[in-house]
Amino acid sequence: MRSPALLSLTALVLVACAELRWSKPGADAAALQQDLDACRLQARAQVARSSPRLPPVTDPRFGTETGQSKQVDQPVREEDLAHRCMRDKGYSLVPGLATEDK
Repeated sequence: MRSPALLSLTALVLVACAELRWSKPGADAAALQQDLDACRLQARAQVARSSPRLPPVTDPRFGTETGQSKQVDQPVREEDLAHRCMRDKGYSLVPGLATEDK
């Protein structure tokens, strides 16, 4: 069984080597963007709920709190969950031309 981190790393390597885009039969660009935004928002909320709140970090040089520390793998977990969400909605990653999101 492969770990989610390994699968995410593999996905990142593949994305670095080839341009991939989400595709779903019958979905136009507006629907795709709406679904992608919803999946990213859902993933961010899910990671935030599951991540423990860590105490503020004190900068030893100044003795001041610099804010809450974050887990290093948070963005990877968010991306993995967003990808799962998109697949659950019927999308798949396919090779294609890069398009601008804006």
